[in-house]
Amino acid sequence: MNTEAIKEIMEAFEASALAKMELEVDNMKLKLEKAVTSEVVLPAAPQISVPVSSIKPEEKKEEVSGTWVKAPLVGTYYNARSAGSTPFVEIGQHVKKGDVLCIIEAMKVMNEIHAPQDGVIAEILVTNESMVEYDQDLIRIGDAL
Repeated sequence: MNTEAIKEIMEAFEASALAKMELEVDNMKLKLEKAVTSEVVLPAAPQISVPVSSIKPEEKKEEVSGTWVKAPLVGTYYNARSAGSTPFVEIGQHVKKGDVLCIIEAMKVMNEIHAPQDGVIAEILVTNESMVEYDQDLIRIGDAL
C-alpha cells in the first residue's frame, strides 16, 4: 500500500461518522481514531416515494356474532375424552348451556370447559392436543336458529 492510498483512506475516515477504524492489508496495520463529540450526525434517511394507487385501504375485519369460549387457563386442549373417541363438539352442532365443549389439561388435571349458553358451534380455532394460552379464543358459539 502506498502513501497516496493511505492518505485517501485517512481522508475518507475523517469525512465519515466513524470514531475508530482498523485496517490490515498484507504486513501493514493501520489504526485510525478520532475524538468523539457529543453531537452525533447521522446521514439523512433515504426518501422513498410510493405511488398512491399502490396503497390499499386497510381491510375491516368482519364482525362475527356469537360468544367466544376462551381458555380459562394455560394447558393442552383435547377435543375428546380419549384418543380415537368422538369429539365433544363439531362445527354445526347444537349445544345447550353446560354441555362439555373440550378439556384442557394443566398439571395432570383434566379441566372440562362447558358451554356458557345454548347455541350452534360456529368455529373451532384450536386443534386436538395443541397448547393453549390463558384467555385464548377456542370455540365460537353462534345463536341457535
